[in-house]
Amino acid sequence: MDAGAWDFEGGSGWWVLAVAAVLALAVPALAAAEPYGALFTGAAFTENTDLQEKLELGALTAADGTIKGLHVSTAAVYGGKLGYFFEPRVLEGNFGLELEAYHFSADVDAQTARFSGTIGGAPFNGDLRVVSSDIEVTAVALNALYRYPLGMNEAFPRGRFQPYVGAGLGAFIGRLSTTTTPLDVNKDIHDTATRLGGQFLGGVRVFLTRNIGVFAEYKFVKTQTFEFNFKVPGTVFGGVPITETARDRTELTGHHLTAGISFHW
Repeated sequence: MDAGAWDFEGGSGWWVLAVAAVLALAVPALAAAEPYGALFTGAAFTENTDLQEKLELGALTAADGTIKGLHVSTAAVYGGKLGYFFEPRVLEGNFGLELEAYHFSADVDAQTARFSGTIGGAPFNGDLRVVSSDIEVTAVALNALYRYPLGMNEAFPRGRFQPYVGAGLGAFIGRLSTTTTPLDVNKDIHDTATRLGGQFLGGVRVFLTRNIGVFAEYKFVKTQTFEFNFKVPGTVFGGVPITETARDRTELTGHHLTAGISFHW
């Protein structure tokens, strides 16, 4: 499968809702507006995930099934935003659009997990030792936002305190790095895949000056299913040449807590 192909399996209602949220806010009247840029960092808490794996050694299917409930390590997340709030007031607040890019890891340490499927063609449902693997994710997303100004005065005409909510869609570029397992000499392997992802977010911004603010934000992130494919030659059983072929499929669901600084014009 082409690593850049979109995968639209399952959860169609969720994706339609996210698309509608962005499109409904994406075309407000173009008028005097407030552009801004921001930088942020924080922590990414990725939920435990299932991994669908198919492993072949030559013509033999060594394993085919699902590894359930893999624990994913908490990692740092960092990125930047470019945004634009439109001046026409709606329910005393403002709509805006925001383009953001950020990076985080979803690493799986070596652990014992439940496997359900077949091993060597025979049914198997039990615990297996799983090798470590690293998933690096870079996201580029477009968010539609709504903010509500509080504490407006002459010094802060747009409000000194600005709670906000939003929803967005974006491209999530995942790179899985791991090692071969059955070969006599294990090798480092990796593959990259791009999938659609959606997010819902909320936060509050506090202005230190008329043009500089700090903010804290929560973000819920969910991607479609990544598929990573590996094919590497090697040897087994004391030097017998063989090709190891593997396919790993997983989706990521996470919660990001971040803080940052923004500059408004």
